Amino acid sequence: MSFKGACGYILHDAQKTSRDRVLWSETQNLISKADDAWFEMYATARDQAQLKQHSGQSASGRKNTKPVLHLTLSWAIGEEPTPEHMRETARSCLNVLGLGEHQALLAAHCDKEHMHVHMVVNTVHPETGLTAQLKYSKERLSRWAEAYEREHGIHCEERIKNNERRKEVAAAREQDASIPYVPVKNEQTPRKQWFERREIDQRVQDLRDAIAKEYQTRGDGLWWQQQQAWKAAMQQSKEKDRTIRADIKAKYKHKWRNLHHQQRKEARYVERISGSIFERAVYVFSNRRNLGSFDKPLTRRQMLSLITSGDRLKKRIAAIHLRDRQGLARQSKLEAKSLTEPLWSVHKQNLDTMKARQTAERRSLRREGWAAAKEVRYEAAKQSLTAEQNNGPREFQMPGNEARPAHQFHRSSGAQEIQQSDEAEVSRAEQIKRDMQAWRRQQRGHDQGREL
Repeated sequence: MSFKGACGYILHDAQKTSRDRVLWSETQNLISKADDAWFEMYATARDQAQLKQHSGQSASGRKNTKPVLHLTLSWAIGEEPTPEHMRETARSCLNVLGLGEHQALLAAHCDKEHMHVHMVVNTVHPETGLTAQLKYSKERLSRWAEAYEREHGIHCEERIKNNERRKEVAAAREQDASIPYVPVKNEQTPRKQWFERREIDQRVQDLRDAIAKEYQTRGDGLWWQQQQAWKAAMQQSKEKDRTIRADIKAKYKHKWRNLHHQQRKEARYVERISGSIFERAVYVFSNRRNLGSFDKPLTRRQMLSLITSGDRLKKRIAAIHLRDRQGLARQSKLEAKSLTEPLWSVHKQNLDTMKARQTAERRSLRREGWAAAKEVRYEAAKQSLTAEQNNGPREFQMPGNEARPAHQFHRSSGAQEIQQSDEAEVSRAEQIKRDMQAWRRQQRGHDQGREL
């Protein structure tokens, strides 16, 4: 792994150039910004020999060929640590490993169900050029994690038990140096115990999936109810809007009727006098203000143009009538707008309040689901399996819903004298061997060449 590849991975989305999953990023003991941190760390690792020489350190020892260290800290599903808490925890972790003075790039991701922080660290010290001593790093991290969990009310029984065992081993070796060092977690898990643990882990996941499905159904129902409430509020506002516009339409109905009546009467009169220049002159002179534009009366030249041509007068009257109708329509719309705008303003405020409340309800339900799933732990799953086995005996199932071959053979042979104790750890091969012996005793005289 290179510095460029590791830094690029934690600063961007997986196999993309976008940064949607990155919540925040920061550098430690670096001058460069986050995007250029990889080159500065690479230069430090490249110049390790010169750094040792300048700081007076011995140049002996093997060259650090793998200076890139990638660590990840993860919180449980449902926990929402603040960025400050995540940064503080990440720095504490690096200090425990003795990497507090080393160059590091930190980036928090939100692309999983659990919050987590990635740390890319240069194991070469930026001043002395020495490689960090990471011996027993897992044990140090285990003790640090236990202290963190105790401080925040979390308990991992397996970690506590292992650390206590390590203390006992260390105390015993202090008293007797001849006792060989044996790693606490180096023992291979027996196959039967491994399958049982996998079954319990699967039960934990199944229970959590069931809770997630239940809360997903509740969330869908809540979303549907919220959508119905939103639609009802919108429908109510639309009904009020239609009522207001219907009232305005009824109010202006008689105005439109009077306007159309007057315009038809005037149009018929102008059509009648179109053949008499004298009557046109009297009409134009008497209505010179109404026939003008923008409340300005007609000029003498404009009056002369309308008097001498009946067609021009009829066109002018048609334009004036259109202008009056548009003015009345505009007046009606303005009055409707003045009454409906406050209605929709209040509707928008109520809708914003409703959306904020609905969002809070969905988030609360989501957090409740996370908390309920978080409560399902190892012991609860173990109790669930125990209760199921007590209610109805069933054979232990290997992954893939396949019964263990030894148990299948044991049932088919009808051997009753072989009983496997839960306390005694019997290997699978030994169990098959015993079942075979019992089967042969019951099948004396039969061809056993194809018994398997």
